[in-house]
This record gives sequence, structure tokens and C-alpha cells, in this order.
Amino acid sequence: MNGTLLSQAGDGLYVEGPVGTGKTTRAAKHLQSLLEKGVPAREILVFLPQRALAEPYREVASEHVGGRIDILTISGLARRMIQRFWPLVAEDAGFDESQPPTFLTLETAQYFMSRVTDPLREEGAFAGLSIAESRLYSQLIDNINKAALVGFPPSEISGRLEGAWIGGEGRESVFGDAQRAADRYLQMCRENNLLGFGLQLQVFRKHLWPNDMCRNYLRGSYRHLIADNVEESVPITHDILLGWIPEMESALVIYDEGAGYRKFLGADPDSARRLKGCCEHHIRLEDREEEEKESGSASNGKARISGLGEQVSRALQPHRGNLGSPEEIRELREQIGVIQEETYPEMLEAVGRGVKSLIEGGSEPEDIVVLAPFLSDTLRRELSNLLTRLEVPFSLRRPSRPLSKEPAVKALLALSAMAHPAWRVQLGTQDLAQALSFSIRDMDPIRAHLLARAVYETDEEGRPRLRPFSAVASETQDRVTYRLGEQYDQIHGWIKGYIGEDNQPLDHFLNRIFGEVLSQEGFGFHDNMSAAARADRLVESARKFRQVIEKADLEGQGPTQGPAHGPTQDPIGRLYLQTVRKGVAAAQYVQDWSEGTDEGVLLTPAHTFLVQNRRAVHQFWLDVGSTGWHSRIKQPLTHPHVLSRSWKEGKEWTDADETAAGLDMLSRITDGLTRRCSGQVHLAISSRGRNGQREQGYLLKAFQQLFGRARR
Repeated sequence: MNGTLLSQAGDGLYVEGPVGTGKTTRAAKHLQSLLEKGVPAREILVFLPQRALAEPYREVASEHVGGRIDILTISGLARRMIQRFWPLVAEDAGFDESQPPTFLTLETAQYFMSRVTDPLREEGAFAGLSIAESRLYSQLIDNINKAALVGFPPSEISGRLEGAWIGGEGRESVFGDAQRAADRYLQMCRENNLLGFGLQLQVFRKHLWPNDMCRNYLRGSYRHLIADNVEESVPITHDILLGWIPEMESALVIYDEGAGYRKFLGADPDSARRLKGCCEHHIRLEDREEEEKESGSASNGKARISGLGEQVSRALQPHRGNLGSPEEIRELREQIGVIQEETYPEMLEAVGRGVKSLIEGGSEPEDIVVLAPFLSDTLRRELSNLLTRLEVPFSLRRPSRPLSKEPAVKALLALSAMAHPAWRVQLGTQDLAQALSFSIRDMDPIRAHLLARAVYETDEEGRPRLRPFSAVASETQDRVTYRLGEQYDQIHGWIKGYIGEDNQPLDHFLNRIFGEVLSQEGFGFHDNMSAAARADRLVESARKFRQVIEKADLEGQGPTQGPAHGPTQDPIGRLYLQTVRKGVAAAQYVQDWSEGTDEGVLLTPAHTFLVQNRRAVHQFWLDVGSTGWHSRIKQPLTHPHVLSRSWKEGKEWTDADETAAGLDMLSRITDGLTRRCSGQVHLAISSRGRNGQREQGYLLKAFQQLFGRARR
């Protein structure tokens, strides 16, 4: 296949092939070709499973001046159509057509789920289930979302989970509790025109997509379709595309063989294959590396390393075929570096030295990636400190996480509590110490703890307050230093002045304290772009929360008079702070969490690396013996496989099924990683894991099998 053939395809064209064969690159050229032929930009739809994959298409769109190209996900399309056609379908969908919908963020959805779940828990629901509140709410919402993504009624959630459960007695009642929570949540949403992610998809699929007016609008709006990475899309997306593609003037569908990294989020590669049947033309791209090898242009073992994933897959799953010959395995073995150490810290240190050596040998830092099954806070700190000590530039990437975990956000939330004493939010000394340590430049944790202990107090009614630095004992003043004490007094004076002012929404407060104090020279946010970005996201999170609560008006409370301080108090701000402290307000965004420079050695979980479709010359795989490479996070109230379209309702989920699913995903991951490596894979092995125990995960066993065959 070449660019000309692709650009001339007027009907449906289904393109499949492994990673690295240039499918997306050619699809971007196809988009450019459509524009050059005079196709109006407004008639083109680029349809993706996630916005993180949009960059190649945005680059083409940015060079075009003749209108906007829509690059949408299924949720983006659903929301747009709901906003446009709400009065047509609201009543049929169970909502009030006279009122506009309120779209929920992740955090507001969790909050409203807590409103229906907490009373159930007080009645004895979820008894015996040891789980954090935030995880409870998120898994209940995930069940509703899965039902919408797959296309089954949310009333079937508990039945599907119960039918697959083979554990001990008692879990069935918990699944029933989960169903009651889902039912009450959906009822509350319909009564108040609240639409979370799942309800948006459900309304679009059941009520808008079949509606003639909506369908005719979409037919008239979009005449050309590019649907990329359909294997990472969900079944209802495929359902819609099956009916939509034949109506397009041209459609390009791209399927990435061996992918499906988002299965735990509802991706269904088997469902995506159905799209091949509604496309008139089919093309399969072969490995580009093999083509280069045949032409003599392959470089530095690129052609050989791409075959490593297949051999690992066969070692993991023998039904995929026999291993290659000893000669073939020995050839692959040359592209594998092994770092073997006794302890986990020694392994990390050896990886750091290996990275440093590659850079000193001429490799660019941007060509190196360090991959882990998970990137915990502890591992992040260890790797950051290690590479900083070795003077190696680096960047960190991992999926979105709660803002409340960020030190900058913790500092702002602690200061928010102190600036609103009527909320009676009690801080621990450690909370305030961390806030002071982050907010005041050069304030180390020890002095911050001394200062926090000396200035924090509560009045007789439980309201927190701060004392001025002058009220601190002279010995403590000397240890903290007067310079830092002056910085503290600026924060204290500003907060004291704010308490005496008229009430403002919490997001306004956060904006003010950041701009007027914390971003100034001498304070922790000054010249700290990463912290500033976290502060900005917190402000956005608090603002969206306030707007949704105000619009929904379920609290039935506007600003109220503060009894002791005169100014009005912000009940929604108090509610937001309480919700964050419970871990419910997650404030997660599509953007990945990042730290460090924009360049340098990349540190990231393997899964994040794959879904971002990145590449590297050298890959370091950390802790190859860890079970984290194939084990999924346990979720007692939901199940990505059981709540999928491919799972037969009533079939039990056994340990064998769990193992098979883990090995399948591990095979996909290793194949995807090796296809994105053009140089060498470096295996980092610790004889004893982080917990001191010997680990023998499936990935390590697979490589041991391969290495054993190479020695024959």
C-alpha cells in the first residue's frame, strides 16, 4: 500500500497490520490529501478511542486554514449531539426536557454516587468489604460505564457479576448492594438532569443515534471518516460505525494487530474486526522492518528485535506456535541486554549506570525509555533521585492520578482550611508542616514541623487558626530563622485579611492566594511551572465542581452567613474540600501526569508507553520477575472481562480464566514494546523483589525458557 492508493480510495477501506507499519502516518497523509482535493474540513471526522492519539492529525489540521477538522472520541460525539438535540430525546430518555442537562465530571459523578451510597452503607450495605471510599464509588460508576460501553442494560450489572463469581458466600449480597447503588444513582441523575459518562453514551446510543433528525444531521455534517485504532475502541463505537460507514463518501478504518491495550477500559479488538465487513477494500500492511531487511536497509537489528515479542508470546502461550530454532533465538538474544542484581535497590542503581553509559557512548537521552509495570510514588522518587544524581535528564509520564496526591495541591488545600475557619476542618500538624514546607522556599521539613506545631491551634468551638511568628517562642524562632519567619508572616497576614473579607467561591480564593502570595519570589510556587500547573488544575477542578453543584441545586443551599466571622461562607467550597479529603474528588484529566523536563530519558509504565504509541531505541524493562507485569488490579465490585460483550452471561470466572487473561495481555504488551524498539531491550532483574521475596513472574519464566533454548 502506498500513499497514492490510500488517498484515491473512495469507498470504505479497511487497513490492518502490526505496529510500526506506518498505518497512522499514511492515514494522516490521507487527511492531508482530502484537504488538498478541496474537501471542506467541516465534512471530515477523525474518530479516535482517546484524544491522546490525535497529535498526527492535529499537525495536519494546524496547517490547514480553511476551517476546523473535528477530531472526536465516542464520548465527545455523544456530548455534542446531546447538547444539540436534547429537547428531542430528553423525555424519552427519562429526563426533564424543559431543563438543560448538567454534564458531570469524574469527580462530581463520584460525589453524587457518594450521596446515594453512604445511606446504603449506613443501612449495612457492603458489609465485610474492605475498600476505600473513593475506590468504592469509582468501581460503582465503572459498572455503569461498562454497561454503556458494551451495550447491556445497567439493571443487569449484579446478575452478570454474580453469575461469574465462584468465591465464598456473601459476595452475592455485595453485588446486590452494587446494583441498588447503581439504580439509585441513575434515578437521581434522571430526576435532576445529571449526565455522567455512562448516561451520555446510553442516551446517544439508544435515543439519538436511531433518531432520524440526529442521523440526518450527522449524514449532512460528515462525509469523510478516518477511524484509527479501532481495536482500542468499545463495542458501541463499532455498532455505530457499522451503520455509519456505508453512508460515507469515503471511510478509512485502521486496525492495529496485536494491540488492545485498553481492554480493562472496555476496548474490544474482536468486536472491531466486524468493521472489515462493511468496507469494500481490504489491505494488510506487512512489517516495515521486514521490507527494509529485504532491501538491505535495516539498521542496528531493528528487523530482528521486532520478532522478540512473538517468541515471548509463544513461550507464554504455547498454543501460539512453537519457539524458533536455537539459532533464531541466539540471534534475538544478541539484542537483549540483561542486568541481574540481588536486591531491588542494586537493580535500580545498575539500570541508572546502564542509562548513563549509553548516553556517554553517544545515545541521545530521548532515545531511551525506562519501563515499569507500575510507576508508584516510591519508584518515581527513587528513579528521579538516581538520574538526578547521575546528571541524566529525564521526563516522567504516567496516567492521570488524583490531584489530592500532589504536594502542591496538598499545600493549597491545607491553606484553604486555615482561611475558612468556620468550616472547622481539622488539620494534623503534619498536614500544615507539609503545606509550609512546600509554600515557603528553603523551608525544610524539620523546621516546617517545628513552625507548624508552634503556630497551629483551635479555638473553643473547634475552629482552626494560625498564630503570628512573633507569638512563637524565641528558641523556636531561632531554629526556624527570622527570614523564613517573615515569609510565614506574609502568608499568615494574607489569610487573616482574607478571613475578614466577604466570602468568595473556593476557586476564586485559590486563584488569589496563588497569584498574590505563593507565586511571588521567596515562595514555593515561584518559577515552579509544574506546581503552577497543579494549582491551575485544582482551580479548574474546584470551579467545575461548584458550577455542577450550583446548576444541579441538590444541596438546596446558597451562600449562608458565617455565625462567628460575619462574612458569608461558601458551603460548596466546604463540600469540595471535604470531598477531596475523602479521596472522592479525583480531579483526573485526559492529560497524563508528568514531571521533569520535556526531554531526556523517559520514565513511564509500559502500558502508558504503548497507548501513547511512542517508540525508543533502547528500552529498560524494570523488575522483569515481578507479577505486576501480568496481574491486574483487584476490583471486588467490577470486572472488565465479565462485563464485556465477549463474556457469556452466567459463565463462571475461574483462576484459569484469570491466568489466561493475564498471559494474553502480557503477550500483547511484550509484542507491542518490542515492535516499538529499534535497538536493544535491556532486562533488569532483581533476585529479590522490593519486598525481599524471590519473584518468578511469567515474564521472567518466558525469558528463561528462551535463553535455555538459545544455549542448546
